[in-house]
Amino acid sequence: MHTHHHHHSHESAGSSGPAWYYGYCHDSGQMKMMSYPEYVNNMQTTYSKTMSNPGWAMQQWSDSLQGKKGAGAHKSGCGCHEREGCGCGCDCQCHIHCADAVEYARCGEVRRIPITFENDTRRERDVTLTLGAFATRSGKELGWQASLSETKFTLPACGEKTVLLNVPVQCGRQSPTGDNPNGVAGDGNDVDSCEVAYASLRAEGCRVRPLVIAVAVLPNHCEAHHADCGCGCC
Repeated sequence: MHTHHHHHSHESAGSSGPAWYYGYCHDSGQMKMMSYPEYVNNMQTTYSKTMSNPGWAMQQWSDSLQGKKGAGAHKSGCGCHEREGCGCGCDCQCHIHCADAVEYARCGEVRRIPITFENDTRRERDVTLTLGAFATRSGKELGWQASLSETKFTLPACGEKTVLLNVPVQCGRQSPTGDNPNGVAGDGNDVDSCEVAYASLRAEGCRVRPLVIAVAVLPNHCEAHHADCGCGCC
């Protein structure tokens, strides 16, 4: 979780970029110096994960007290290629880039993502929404039949409007050629590791840049509830 940031008035040597901020990085699972856009993106990810899973924030706080890294981070010296016997949890680590909203899901679910548009002016605005196709980070479309509860509406003066984005999360086997027309790579009911899909949402008539929506598909064993089947009489 983000706790604080250090604002340096000087810039790094040989750089003409912005000042740097200190905060938690979800990609590395550690505190690090970041540029302002990267810092804001990580704050948005933290907020989204907290809203979708309040227990995640408590786990982060508990881990910090015990001197652990953030959830899903590697143990020291343990990389994703060293999965066998090391307990890294790499399969549950999601690498999310450049997203305004993040939703965590599993294969077969239909996620309903509420998006609220606000109008801080005294004039009504006619808004038209256009949803792009969900695709991998490389641009490969997944064929998900996502839809919006409304595509045209009038945003009242000094008011707001909430629209639901419905996303059916489809997983399927890849063909021998490597094509995967049925969704993210998996056996239909599960994925081997976290897969992330992205879609852009344009709002014509609203002074906001296109929003990038990310859906991170987790394997079923990630954050699973554990039940002790021990029996005192056995």
